This record gives sequence, C-alpha cells and structure tokens, in this order.
Amino acid sequence: SFYAFAIWIGLGAYALYDAARNISWKDMGISIGFAVGTGLVLYLLESVGSGGQVWSLSILYMAGIAAVLLAIMKVVGSVVKNKMGHAVLALLLALPAPLIMASEGWDDHSRAKRETGVDFAKNYLDSLEKDAIIFTNGDNDTFPLWYVQEVMGYRTDVRVVNLSLLNTDWYTDQMKRQAYDGKPVPFSIPEYQYRQGTRDIILLEPSRTGQAVPVDLDMAMETALDDEDVKQYGDGKPYNYLPGITFTVPVDSAAVMENNVLSDEEAENMVDNITWTITDGNGRPKSYILKSNLMVLDLIRNNDWKRPIYFAVTTGPDSYIGLNQYFRLEGLAYRLVPVLYPENENPNVLGGFATELMYDKVMNKFQWGNMDMTEGDGIYMDENNRRMSDNLRLQFSNLAEQLMVENKDNKAFDVLKKTIEVTPEKNVPYDRIMLPIIEGLYELSSGDSTKTPTAMDVQLTEEQRAEALELANATAQRLFTIFEQEMDYYMSLEPEYFNTIGEDFSLMRSINQRMEQVLRFYHPDDPMVQEFQDRLDSLDMRYQQKLTGVTDLGKVDF
Repeated sequence: SFYAFAIWIGLGAYALYDAARNISWKDMGISIGFAVGTGLVLYLLESVGSGGQVWSLSILYMAGIAAVLLAIMKVVGSVVKNKMGHAVLALLLALPAPLIMASEGWDDHSRAKRETGVDFAKNYLDSLEKDAIIFTNGDNDTFPLWYVQEVMGYRTDVRVVNLSLLNTDWYTDQMKRQAYDGKPVPFSIPEYQYRQGTRDIILLEPSRTGQAVPVDLDMAMETALDDEDVKQYGDGKPYNYLPGITFTVPVDSAAVMENNVLSDEEAENMVDNITWTITDGNGRPKSYILKSNLMVLDLIRNNDWKRPIYFAVTTGPDSYIGLNQYFRLEGLAYRLVPVLYPENENPNVLGGFATELMYDKVMNKFQWGNMDMTEGDGIYMDENNRRMSDNLRLQFSNLAEQLMVENKDNKAFDVLKKTIEVTPEKNVPYDRIMLPIIEGLYELSSGDSTKTPTAMDVQLTEEQRAEALELANATAQRLFTIFEQEMDYYMSLEPEYFNTIGEDFSLMRSINQRMEQVLRFYHPDDPMVQEFQDRLDSLDMRYQQKLTGVTDLGKVDF
C-alpha cells in the first residue's frame, strides 16, 4: 500500500505541473465538482449513520486544497510560458506537505541513537550456552539474530532455527549444513520424507482407551516416517500420523552430566524420562502437528543432550508443544532440561529458573541499545521496540519474584531497580506490565516477609527498604495517573464510542485498585493509600454519572 500511495503522490505532483500548461477551466470545474459532489453524498450517508463525518469532511477538505492549487497553477500558466517556471512553482506548492510531515513527525520516526535491534539480538544469543540451538518464530526474534551473526560475526556458534521456515524443505536442508562456527542441526529424517507436500501435517492419534498413555518417541517417529502406514482423513487424503499424543524419551543421565546440562545440585531432581503431552497454546491436546513440530521431535530424540536446545521466550506457547514444564529460563530463552518443574501460580512463568545465571546476565552482561538513555529527548521506541521492552520487564519481574521465593531479597531488589533504570518511562511508556514490578517493590519494602528463614536468607537493610518504598510509590503514582487520565478520556466520549472500550476501561480500573490494595496490605499507614482510595471513589462517582448517558455498557463490570 505504501508503494501504491507513493505512485499517486508522484502523479499528483506531476498534475500540478501539467495543469499550468494543459488544463482548462471547464475540466478543472468538472474534476473539483466531482470531488465535492462525492464528499457531499458521503456526508449525507454518514449523517444517517452514527460514525461521524470523517470520510466526507476529509474528501471535501482535500477537494478545497486541490481547487486552490490547480487554480494557482492555471493562472500562473496563463502568464508564464516557461516550462522550468511551471516545474519550480509545482515544486514550491508541493514542498510544504513533506516539510510539515517531517517537522511534525520526525521525533516519532527518528532512529537516532537507537541500537535496540542489535543489542536485543545479542542479549538473545548471550542467553545461550556454546553451540546452542535456539528455536525462534517471528521476524523480530529472528532477523536481528541473523544480522549480528552474519554482519557482525557475533556468536556464530549458535544455530538460529526459525519454526515458521522449518515447514519448508529448503530451509531444513540449510539447517543440516555447517554455517560459520555453527554445527549442523542433528536432524535425522531424510530429505525425501520432509520434501514439500510430504508430511506438511502429521495427525495425532489419541489412545483408544481415552487415557494419555505415553508412547516411546522413537517408536512413534518410526510410525510417522513409515510411508505405507497412513490414515485417511476428511476428503480421503492420506496423512502420516503419530500413534498417540503423549510421548516419552529416556534420559541418559551420564550424557546430561557430561555435557553440563545440570549442576550437581540440580541433578538430584533429574527425571528418568521426559514425558509430555503435545498441547496447543491453551494447554489443550492437539489433533495434529506441523512439519516444523515433527522436526523438533526428531531433534529431541537424536540430540541426547549433546547440544543445548532453547526456545526464545517470544515464540509463544503454541510453539512449545507441551514441553513447558521441562523449561528453564536462562535469560531471553527457555532451555530444555530433564527436570520436571511444578506448575507456577504465576501464569507468566513456565518451568523453572536458572536464577543465578539469569541474574548475572541481567546485571552484568545484557546491553540496552541506548534504551536506558534519558539525556535530551531520549530515543524513540516504536511499537515493535516497546513490545520487546515489555517482554524484558515481564521476564525480569518474574526473575525478581523467583529470587524472593529463594530468599534472595537483595538480588530481587537489584533486578527490579535495574528494570526501571533500563526501561525508563521517557523511552518506554509505562503500561500494565509495570504492575508486578510495583508489587515486588512493595513486598520488598515491607520487611515483614512470611517466608521461612534459611541460611541463604538475605534481607534488605532499612535504607534499602526505604528506597524500595520510595521507588514503588513513585512508579505506582505515575501508573495510577496514566490510567486515571485514560479513563477520564474514555468517559468524555459519546455513549456509542464508550460502549466499545468497556473491557479496557475495566482492566485499567482493576489495575489501579490492585495497586491501592497492595499498598494497603504492606503499608496501611502510608498517606497514598487514602489518596488512591479517594481517587478511585471519585472515578466511580464519575462513572455512575456516565451511566445516565449510556444505555449499553457492554463489558464494563466493576
């Protein structure tokens, strides 16, 4: 659409030049009259509906501008016969548009001093052990990694495997070859069995008993790779299949320890077999998998813990094919390890944590691409950068929560402070992801931990608790105000518009209420408790007044 629009811009600029030489007053009147007529018809149609007159007024406005510009060119063209003069005048008339766009939008588009793409890519790669294989899924967790490897020669020992491309035969062929220092990915399936059009979809056959009976993965893969053993499905097309939805892979403990997958302490929790059910992103058993998933299964059964296998945190739950409880977070990637971690009460946490390893990466090794720079105007973070930054905030708050569980409050405080420092509001606007950071700071500031003390227990000093409270209050005050202002704006809208944002309105109100409750729980005597409560009461009163003009509140529910 951008290129098509650019063509019309070029035609429009040339039309001004051409108007000075060829257009007649009659033709100009017909053109402008058609545009004005179209705008008026749309105005009447929009008046019947309830969507406002955005389209019609825009067309009428543009018709007016066009009439003025064409008239100027026509008058000048009748006096000045020089082609160069016509071209210069057309340029001068057209030039204000890009100049206005540049002056108004420069700060919203400038990438000056922004190096987040490169540094975030390095952070991904630095989350991995040597000779690792990392599965990615989208553009933003793949292309920057390729860039720093190909152009900067950074961590070329890592093989980046994009799951979307792994559904193609040519890409799988590439993965089976050496790339710089990156060893071939140990896929064992021969090319003719994953060729395009072959095993693009693999059916999953649940147990006839209705029980999730574990099937040995090697045996299951033999069935899936048997060209004669197929199932007819739907339109009668034959599909290869896996005989089950729950699979098991024996764990070679000697290989695990030899390749430093687990420490001696972690080895106490090593399982004899990895057993899991292939599920979708919502934890429901799947009825089929894609070719990329089949290649992941092939890698798991062949790797024998010789090389670290990771999934980027941004690939999404559907890409994990149910292996979540065997994941260990080591930065911006989950490592597959032979430890069955219990389900965490925090829905944002999958598997376990390598807390000391991740703490060292966050505090000492990760780079921020000038995202932490607050001098001058800072840097502009567009939508993609903000989304990646939100992911950092989320993972770091999860790390801090786990450190508190392990009674390492001092390190948890370090991580939360670091998170706020490297993702300042000036560059990364505050949103709901700040809530767990605020909650963690309030808990640390209370000094009234209910955790069972241990020999490793490291509590904060009085000065640190005071600092944590000050930081929590400042961040909570700012987030509360942001949401309060947004809700005030929502309530200023007409009923037909207000009806469409009920879910967002309710969410923001709930977050503000949550901050008041957390502060009240840990610091009931803090003056901000009453301040937040008064502001919530005022909001509720204005909301009730809004009800008199709103007949259908949709999903708004306090």
